[in-house]
Amino acid sequence: MPFQNLKRQGFFAVSITVLGLSAQPALSSPASDLLDKYNAWYLESGFEKASYAEAIESGDTTEIRDYNVAGVFSIKNDEGEPTATFYADVTIPKMVFTGSAVDGDVFSYDSLTVGKATFDIRVLEEDSAVKDIASAKDLKPVAQFSGSMTDYTISDFSEKWVDHPVLKEGISQEAFLQLLGMSLNTSYGSSAISEMSLTFNISDEFVSDTVLTGFKTGSIKDGVTETISLERYTSTGKSKISGEHVSSNVATNTVTSYKNLKIDRLDARPLLAYFKLADAPSANYIGSYTTEDISLEMSIDGAKAHEPIGFLSMTAASTSAKDLSIKDGDGLKLLSIFENLDTESDEDQEMLVLELFDALGSYNIGYSDMKDLEIKSWDPIRAKRMNEVAPSFEMKLASASMTDFSLSGIGNITLEGFHGAVEGDDAVFDVGTFEIANVAWPSMREIVEKGMAADQNPEAAMELIPTIGKFSIKNAEGIADDLDTPISLKELTIAMDGHIGPIPTSISDVVSGLSFDAALLQEPMVLGVFERLGLERVTLNQDFKIAWDENTEDLTLEKFEFELENGLKLRADIQLGGIPRSLFEKPHEAEAVIALATFKGAQIEVMDSPLISELLAAQAEQAGVPAEMLASMMIDGSLQQAGPLAETEFALELANAAKKFAGKPTNIRVTLAPQSAVPLMQLGGLAALAPQQLPELLGATVTYTK
Repeated sequence: MPFQNLKRQGFFAVSITVLGLSAQPALSSPASDLLDKYNAWYLESGFEKASYAEAIESGDTTEIRDYNVAGVFSIKNDEGEPTATFYADVTIPKMVFTGSAVDGDVFSYDSLTVGKATFDIRVLEEDSAVKDIASAKDLKPVAQFSGSMTDYTISDFSEKWVDHPVLKEGISQEAFLQLLGMSLNTSYGSSAISEMSLTFNISDEFVSDTVLTGFKTGSIKDGVTETISLERYTSTGKSKISGEHVSSNVATNTVTSYKNLKIDRLDARPLLAYFKLADAPSANYIGSYTTEDISLEMSIDGAKAHEPIGFLSMTAASTSAKDLSIKDGDGLKLLSIFENLDTESDEDQEMLVLELFDALGSYNIGYSDMKDLEIKSWDPIRAKRMNEVAPSFEMKLASASMTDFSLSGIGNITLEGFHGAVEGDDAVFDVGTFEIANVAWPSMREIVEKGMAADQNPEAAMELIPTIGKFSIKNAEGIADDLDTPISLKELTIAMDGHIGPIPTSISDVVSGLSFDAALLQEPMVLGVFERLGLERVTLNQDFKIAWDENTEDLTLEKFEFELENGLKLRADIQLGGIPRSLFEKPHEAEAVIALATFKGAQIEVMDSPLISELLAAQAEQAGVPAEMLASMMIDGSLQQAGPLAETEFALELANAAKKFAGKPTNIRVTLAPQSAVPLMQLGGLAALAPQQLPELLGATVTYTK
């Protein structure tokens, strides 16, 4: 559909009318000249009325009475048939200008004061026979947007007049861009609206009433608004829920409010630069914003008892953001794509969609946060007694922050002070800190392109997987009504770096203080051993790092440590060689790649493990033999099953050390230190055919320390 038929004059003419009246002067003298220019443009663009009753001048003050702009417009399809009809009416009983002047094409005034203004914009049925504004008022609209504002003021206004595009026959791409660029022609020192009331109604299916109080702006010049503030925003809405299995009396009611909205440095130039209309000194279109005392309440009338929500409330102390930006992309190309979407073949449309992603550009938020978020939800039954019973679900969050958010990644997300509860105290969980960092994913174009090729190309599917640099949870605890004691975790941190595609070449993992009631193990033998050790809770710790060195092609498991506090502790280090980059680039071919890898060394150490001796003691009691005898029998039995390996010096030394360790589990260490790297295929062959050669080939030794 051509651009002029997609965006017809109705929508833009109405929009320009409202914006024009809220920011433009109009009167006799220089002010009246400017007003006459706008009135002529409104009438040329299809408005039925654009006039005022009288202008009263006194010194440098001009008062305009009963200003009104009204009209009916239709948006038409390619065949010239109306697809939507709009009615618009804006009325200002009195406007007062002071100090108006003109210098060439530049009109200015010191101040504008509007006591009250009203507007009414309606969308009518497509086939409505509407000839004028009088007949439009009598029709029931499909949608209606109406409201009023009081005590509207502007100071130190200036505008350079240029010819405006006529919109009567529709708005072309050229006209749209011209109107957008004209925003740089206007400046003023400040503006304010004491109160604005808005009502939005869509066929009585959705109705909202909104009140904005204490709206102010600082200076506006060269497309930059230095400050915007709003003292309070309040909105109530009601919508009917329709569907095959929903009764007609179900409705959602919402109340939303916030206070003290502040925006610093709203810059239109990045948007204008996107459409090649101006240069932008930076990509930031908003320097920062904050708002406070945010509240949302939602109730569902007529909800069934089994449904999850009857009433929901959300509050937050504040939210803020910094450095919102738009860069790259091509707005002119985007408009061209929209023009051609309906005229191209299916294959060409696929290409247009891919080009659309390129044209959209990149949108970024440097930083954003929210403080003291609280959400409570009651199911329909509990909602009837919500002042007496606990919520069905409750969540609190001390703070949430995010950095470097874009269409292709997130720098960091951090949640602190998280608390959740389900059905009162049936389940309660807390998290001190949650963090995820350095997350990246492909562009929208890459996702579509490679998604289409994924069936035939496994590598393309791999490239769709996001990468994550860090995942961390600290000071977490949860308990439910079927748990005697909480499950807790001091820290879980996984860090990943050096990604090749989606696969990291360096991974570190820390698990600290994972603790739970020993009774959860539900194994009598293990529970008996824990009781002998005096362990009522199981506490686990783990730490390891895996890293690949591209220069040496070594893959190292470094300092793998596992600890059951007061029960067991072990450590391992393993080094493999001959791991090429292709393993990470083509993981689906890993089996062939690993077959060529080599073993370069390892060390496994078990220490401070009273769990082993107590487990042997418990088994010995059941067997009716001394623990030392049972350990010796078990070790000797294992040795006999080792086949040819049992006759090696290493196997005998290992059995001897294991018997000592079973009696006093202090420290046992096995070291594998071959003189040179050993191919893994060779190890596999020897294990099957000549296992007795393995200890010497691997340089295997064992030590036991009391």
